[in-house]
Amino acid sequence: MRHMVFLVLTACGAGGGSARTVLDDLQDPTALGSCASGDLAANVEIIADLRDSYHEMIVCGGLALSFDQAITNVIVNAAIGRGGPSAMVYQGKGTYATANGMMMITTSLDGGAVFDVLDPQSYLVGLTVTANANAAIGVAARGGSPWDVLKKTAGTMELRFQGAGPGFGALGLGPEVLANGRLEIDPKKIADAIASHIHIANRISVDNEHGGTVVHYILEGEPQPLSDVLGKKAVPMKLASIVATHAATGQSIRITEWTMAFKGDGGKVLDGSIRLDVDGGAFPYAAAFTYPHRAEPDIQLSCR
Repeated sequence: MRHMVFLVLTACGAGGGSARTVLDDLQDPTALGSCASGDLAANVEIIADLRDSYHEMIVCGGLALSFDQAITNVIVNAAIGRGGPSAMVYQGKGTYATANGMMMITTSLDGGAVFDVLDPQSYLVGLTVTANANAAIGVAARGGSPWDVLKKTAGTMELRFQGAGPGFGALGLGPEVLANGRLEIDPKKIADAIASHIHIANRISVDNEHGGTVVHYILEGEPQPLSDVLGKKAVPMKLASIVATHAATGQSIRITEWTMAFKGDGGKVLDGSIRLDVDGGAFPYAAAFTYPHRAEPDIQLSCR
């Protein structure tokens, strides 16, 4: 991948999908039999290249969901010495991006305040956390998730701090707790409060070349409560723009339908459909990508 406008995902890693049979008209030489002319393989290459490019949605979706989970776990992670996803770097003003620029995530407190949501000090200045050290260290050493730690430490987390940070409102606590500089609280309560008070929006900009096809598309998600994203385990992927051209055949595409979302409920998969018209080349035709909750799409080709 050459250049990413808002995020680099070479280190994100994509997951697998369903074992169901994939329907692929690219393997069926008769699918366009009534209209095809010239070099059929060369004229459908743009569709195979798009399938490869669209796989970036899984990579980006997985990273986004991992980042979202790290936000709710920010206080627990402080107790066990963990941080957020290393692929995302804070840019200031509530914005994070990957080094290659393919993905950008913006965050804010309901009400509009922006701060580093992965920095525990953004919530409580001078924060130190004690969470049943023996249990926390033991679970962390075994590679347990922050939620595994929560189960071991519920009711034993002690927060010590000097004052409120810009993200204090996300903790769901009243100003009276600031007087003593010390608080014992169920960490699950804090995680739930952060999820309900932080809003998040994603922007994915893929600019790459697969085979002979140059592709650039931008996906944007409207700001929404973090609790909604995590509750659905889904990252919306609304299409803002797309350009795809195949120089050798002179082909380009026009999107006629786009209803895509990443689902992170186990395997990293996509749901939705993409319909497009292919113009130029030896003959015009249409293509439909259908993702039935898996990583690879069904592909249907039809004459126009």
